[in-house]
Amino acid sequence: MDELRVTTEQFQKAERSLLSQYNQEKNRVQDSTHLLLWAAVVASILGTWLSMYLFSDLDNELRNRERLLRESRSMLQAIATHVVDGVIILDEDRRIELFNPTASKLFGYEALEVRGKRLDMLFADTVMKNYEEDKKSQFIGSQKWKTMGLRKIGSPFPAEISISNLQVEDRLIVIIRDISQFEDAQAKLQARADELVRLTAMFAQTNSTLEDRNQELEQFAYVASHDLKAPLRAIANLSEWLEEDLGEQLSSENQHQMRLLRGRVQRMDALINALLSYSRIGRSQIPLEIVNVGELLSEILDSLNPPLTFVIEIQPNMPVFHTKRLLLRQVFANLISNAIKHHDRTNGHITIAWRDQGRFYEFAVRDDGHGIAEQYHDRIFVIFQTLEARDTKEGTGIGLSIVKKIVETEGGAVRVESQEGNGATFYFTWLKEALPAQSLLKTFAR
Repeated sequence: MDELRVTTEQFQKAERSLLSQYNQEKNRVQDSTHLLLWAAVVASILGTWLSMYLFSDLDNELRNRERLLRESRSMLQAIATHVVDGVIILDEDRRIELFNPTASKLFGYEALEVRGKRLDMLFADTVMKNYEEDKKSQFIGSQKWKTMGLRKIGSPFPAEISISNLQVEDRLIVIIRDISQFEDAQAKLQARADELVRLTAMFAQTNSTLEDRNQELEQFAYVASHDLKAPLRAIANLSEWLEEDLGEQLSSENQHQMRLLRGRVQRMDALINALLSYSRIGRSQIPLEIVNVGELLSEILDSLNPPLTFVIEIQPNMPVFHTKRLLLRQVFANLISNAIKHHDRTNGHITIAWRDQGRFYEFAVRDDGHGIAEQYHDRIFVIFQTLEARDTKEGTGIGLSIVKKIVETEGGAVRVESQEGNGATFYFTWLKEALPAQSLLKTFAR
């Protein structure tokens, strides 16, 4: 009995232990279930919130992209409207979507007339037809090419065109420029170039002819110097021999006529020398030298030996430069001797001055003689023209012509300022850098 009770107690104790373990396991399972349930609830809430956030962000992104697309289209429309070139926008099917005012003016179509049409309807050649057949060809890029546009009225015009990709919905932008004026200018330029080639060939031929004429003129000058002067010398000698042989048999009038004859011979000799000098201007190669103009003028005055009663004043600090000394000397000598020879008094005053004129020096020879009336200012530079009879004032009438030809041949100009009774001033300009020899051909052309 006791054993039974002990056994029963042990069994009850074991049952209570098992029941306690079961309850503990049950509580643990319930706790885990509650934890999983709360985790699922929290995950569901977080997933819903995240989905709402992502969808909201995606919606904002789409709205921003739509806004940017609208802005891009508006900006593109504004640019195309105001640009000076013709602008055409092609859609993804490569049909005309936008046709700006300049394009309308170029082709004569309104925008609505060409919207949805093929691009090649606007061109007269096959270039754009090839583009329509090969939209991914070399036509798309930054390069430009020439084609012929076709206006609504059917008239073609030269055009320059370029096609580029737009970063907007697979659009293409076509830039078109009317190059009619450029083509016309290019044609005129080519015509001018052809004319220049023709003139160059003509100039070469003229140059060759001038060289031949130059040699002929040189030969003529030699013949004239020899064949004309020889008879003159014979006439002068013959008159002297006659005067010596006849002696007192000649009347005073005949003696005067003999002297007059020899005077005419001397005048003719001087005229021949002057003509030879005039003909040689610009045909001879004159060396360039460093010229001190002040020293040059002193040498000229020594050679001219003016009357002691004349006062000749030279402005100080005359220029020193590289030029043709012989020609400059002849110009000064002719002007100074002319001022002395034609002065109305024996106590004249002559002033030689200068000033810097950029590329030129301007020199002036001024006298206080009786002056020159304005109507003769041009005449005095014409060859053989004199204002006084040669019997009254001996001269060839070539001195100022030589001055004018030398000065103009060397790239300068000469003029006179004078009023009758108030003296005269002769101005001439002289290049600081001498002209090249080729420019001397202008003299012969004149």
